[in-house]
Amino acid sequence: MSDESIIGGNTGLGKATAYELAKRNAKVIIACRNDIKGEAVARSIKIKTGNPFVYCSHLDLGNQRSIREFVQDFLSKESALHVLINNAAYMGPRATTDDGYERTFGVNYLGHFYLTYLLQDRLKKCGPSRIINIASDAIKKGKLDFDDLPLRNYDIYGAYARSKASLGMFTIEAHRRWFDDTVVSYAVHPGAVCTDLLRSWPGIFGQILRVASRILFKSPDDGCQTIVYCAVSNGLKKFSGKLFSQCDASSFPESLRDKEQCRKLWDLSLELCGLEKEQDLVDQEPELNTNHVTNATPHTKSQ
Repeated sequence: MSDESIIGGNTGLGKATAYELAKRNAKVIIACRNDIKGEAVARSIKIKTGNPFVYCSHLDLGNQRSIREFVQDFLSKESALHVLINNAAYMGPRATTDDGYERTFGVNYLGHFYLTYLLQDRLKKCGPSRIINIASDAIKKGKLDFDDLPLRNYDIYGAYARSKASLGMFTIEAHRRWFDDTVVSYAVHPGAVCTDLLRSWPGIFGQILRVASRILFKSPDDGCQTIVYCAVSNGLKKFSGKLFSQCDASSFPESLRDKEQCRKLWDLSLELCGLEKEQDLVDQEPELNTNHVTNATPHTKSQ
């Protein structure tokens, strides 16, 4: 594998995924807020894998200007992009992004939407290419009220579930809009993984969750395997727009597959990111294979 990948996050799943792709000789760019930690992770992966093409680049998904600057820098330096892994996430008390949006929605969904949208031309140019959105089992309980984006009745898990449901709807709509341009879109539920995601959950309950996660949850090395599978495995193009778990593809919950709602979220996202509304496509969704993919070990990509 010699493809070029962008991975969000320098800890947990992001770090483990970067290591696995670097082992397969991919050129990897780790996009993260903390440059010092990111550079240290990149150096460590270079040493462990012998792959010199692992880099860190600054990206704050809670700041749209930072996203634009990251994309401008990437496009000026790199000629290719084959895999974009939208992984970074926030889960914690009510907060806002630098642009004034509810932080969980803004970072976990809207920031990834904006980043992907700005990189779409490069992904199309390098097709077949892949977008991998890191989802969660929480999407089953996620509810998106277009009239309540600030989430007046805020609770940590509800905000997180909403953001992951939005990411699922984005995966479906990106498939509908970009599949013909040989850009495929997957969402991955990695399972319960021990990462830093729970670090901002306050109080005693947060302490209990963090202790439990160290005992009961998967390690990032185990948790990243389905992400890597979707990034490098053969024969997955027909499963674009699907949700993967345990290296197996399935449909999203019916509540997320409503075409009008997916389109509405797409148009709203364009508006929130200061982008022009697109002319909608003919109401014809690319055909999806409804069969499941059997569990398999990731291997060299060849779409």
